[in-house]
Amino acid sequence: MTPDERATDASEDRGRSSRGRSTPEPRVVSRRPARGTEKSGKDEAPSTAEESRGDARSSNGGSEGGTRRRRRRTDSSSRSEAPTQAEATTEAPSRLSSRSSEPTRRGEPLGDMATELRSVLESLDDLNRRVARMERQQRLGVFVDVPNLIYGAERSDEPIHMGKLLDMLSEGRELIRATAYSPVSDDPGEPVERQKFVAPFVPFEYRIVTKPLKRFADGSIKGNFDVEMAVDMVTMAERLDVICIVSGDADFARVVEVIQSRGVRVEVAAFANSTSAEMRAIADHYLELGTVVRDLR
Repeated sequence: MTPDERATDASEDRGRSSRGRSTPEPRVVSRRPARGTEKSGKDEAPSTAEESRGDARSSNGGSEGGTRRRRRRTDSSSRSEAPTQAEATTEAPSRLSSRSSEPTRRGEPLGDMATELRSVLESLDDLNRRVARMERQQRLGVFVDVPNLIYGAERSDEPIHMGKLLDMLSEGRELIRATAYSPVSDDPGEPVERQKFVAPFVPFEYRIVTKPLKRFADGSIKGNFDVEMAVDMVTMAERLDVICIVSGDADFARVVEVIQSRGVRVEVAAFANSTSAEMRAIADHYLELGTVVRDLR
């Protein structure tokens, strides 16, 4: 080895040894991390600020996002409400139609109830009319076949007071009219009011209808008022509740049936010896004057 090479090797060895003794390098290495830590701290500060700014942005963004979401929800709810209102608008006629149809369905039983109520009211009105008719005095019409009555009294030898007879027949009832049908003689010398079939009725409330007696070839006389009495009774029946026929003549049987068919009560008052069986059977009430003659004297 040449001297120069040796000198070079020695210098290299010194250099290695000098480098080998420089122990501060590990400290430097240990400091570098500290510096790195400081740098990293310095670096971390901006990152923390950035993070805070990011958080603020995120919070702002979150609030803005929440606002946007609320707006979207509001829009969606308004959009969802719009069809609901439209549906309600379209459903309104159907509801009205269903409500308008409900009275029809409900009206069916109501109609039946109204019909029943009307029938009940009509029945009550009819009952009220009947009660009023019963409470008021019955309207009475008396029609006297004078010859039948007088001859019956003569056969029974029982004189009759015509005023008391009228009071008995009309007791408790309203006397509308009492008519006595009396045949009269054509003798001008005898006043009408004193004649046999007229005089008993003159003092009392009788309307006296007279008619001349008919004389036949055999000398017999007859006064017949059947037609006049029948016409008057049928005419008066519409204004009367009760008709009392003072006669037992069977010629009035058909007239009695006609009057009864009009809802008028028909009573017959006569003596038994001048009353036909037909009149007894057809009358609503028969009064045999012979049983009450003592009260008529």
